[in-house]
Amino acid sequence: MTTRRRLAESYRTMAQLRRFFESVRRTITTEPTDGGLTSAQQFALLTLAGNSSKDPLTIGDLARLTFASMNTTSALIRRMERAGLVRTTRSATDRRFVHVRLTRTGERRLRPSTAAVVEALRRAADEQGRTQLRAAFDTWFDNWGAVIKALSSGRPRPRRRR
Repeated sequence: MTTRRRLAESYRTMAQLRRFFESVRRTITTEPTDGGLTSAQQFALLTLAGNSSKDPLTIGDLARLTFASMNTTSALIRRMERAGLVRTTRSATDRRFVHVRLTRTGERRLRPSTAAVVEALRRAADEQGRTQLRAAFDTWFDNWGAVIKALSSGRPRPRRRR
């Protein structure tokens, strides 16, 4: 019985977190940003600006970190370079790699855009209820191991023959 209650609580928590993330995703991807950036440009510039490594990111790194294909990321970087938001250089050690750096113009355009995203996150948190969200995150992170175990321990259903 305890497992059923835990599972029900986990399902409620997951649904609440999914609603929050979906609300944030929709807000970020549908509202125009103050910096005049598309959501893809904003995500790429945020990723570049938040790079903690001393080495610049490659187009491949950026594609992986933004969940986009190499072709999509390459085209995005070309457009952003023409707009003066980023600068690209070929790797001196391996010419196959193209490094991407944020320019001052890119940083200036990113600031108001980031402020819009922060405001969207705040609104989404307010809609869901900050206290409830905090509790949902705490519940999820405190119990994720037990939840995975409980969800994966169910007996597999036999396959139906056609």
